[in-house]
Amino acid sequence: MPSIEHHLEAFQRQAFLLPPYFDYAATFLWAISGALLSARRGYALLGIATVALVSSTGGGLLRDGIFLQRVPMLVRTPVYLYLIVTAVVLVTLFGRRVQRVPHLNVITALIDAMGLGAYAVVGMNLALAAHLPLIGVGVVGMVNAVGGGILRDVLNREEPHMFKPGTIEESAALLGCCVFIALINFTSLGQFVSAWATIGVVFAARLIAVRFHVETRSLTAFQEYWKKG
Repeated sequence: MPSIEHHLEAFQRQAFLLPPYFDYAATFLWAISGALLSARRGYALLGIATVALVSSTGGGLLRDGIFLQRVPMLVRTPVYLYLIVTAVVLVTLFGRRVQRVPHLNVITALIDAMGLGAYAVVGMNLALAAHLPLIGVGVVGMVNAVGGGILRDVLNREEPHMFKPGTIEESAALLGCCVFIALINFTSLGQFVSAWATIGVVFAARLIAVRFHVETRSLTAFQEYWKKG
């Protein structure tokens, strides 16, 4: 029976880049999310734009600059800046109306979930096209998915949500990476269908977690230490 590595090598020989709208959609969604969060913290317009920029492109900057070692997409095409500016303008113009939307926190979480799955797929697709090994594909997918959120939290002077107990987010991204790798290795769905299936799985995982309050927990054995903090 062919090994996983054999499947991966065969797939990489015919790997293609997904349509750019995967990356564009994720960028726009995370820019909206970052702009909303920073606006609610009382930031000035430049601060809102900066957080939106970091939220939406931080993972891609880490992906390109560290792992794929290429000029980041942010500076190779103006499309990303256009999307970020559009997101900031929308939040600025319609922020008052948005604040009146019921369950805004839930909506923001679901927007994040859609961007999370798309970014994981984009990162893994680029890693496959760069002929990285299987473990590298998963790592790049995770960095692409959660890197922007971590940098956003740092700018907002918060502990990164990835490190704290709460409804699953990064765990959903990890699940998505595993699903994508499994689909392209063990099924004949193809990269495009596998990408959409992965985004659906991540979104569904986040939706279920938010709806039924599925949460991660701290290690109780160390409770006396982290409670002091």
